[in-house]
Amino acid sequence: ELDARLCISYITKELRSSIPEEQRSAVGQHVFGCDICQDVCPWNRRAPDTAPPANPALFAPPLARLAAITETQFKQMFRQTPVNRAKYSAFLRNVAVAMGNSGLEKFLEPLSRLAASPDPLVSEHAIWAITKLAPSSKVEST
Repeated sequence: ELDARLCISYITKELRSSIPEEQRSAVGQHVFGCDICQDVCPWNRRAPDTAPPANPALFAPPLARLAAITETQFKQMFRQTPVNRAKYSAFLRNVAVAMGNSGLEKFLEPLSRLAASPDPLVSEHAIWAITKLAPSSKVEST
């Protein structure tokens, strides 16, 4: 039996609230969907390969760069793409989770900026990510 609420695509695209803590690690470094189910589905074994992404620079952009974009930049960058469905707040939430799951301390600085966000959804997930990367860190939201 499949529980769609545990699907990475659902969590990163459709969920507008906080990602339950017990599900954050399973999201991995996915910022917007994953399509793993499409890769493993037996019904897709004969499906033709899809074309490469229209904009390869946006296929796997650096997480630190994504964490720094403004809402205006987000709207411009993703206005005619499915990524816009996630909305800016959830997008930054996803970026913070991906950084936390990376295991890379180089993300502590951009996560500190996200932790200071006035958006509680963003700051909550950034603080979680910081404590995952540096468990002894003391971070407070604004």
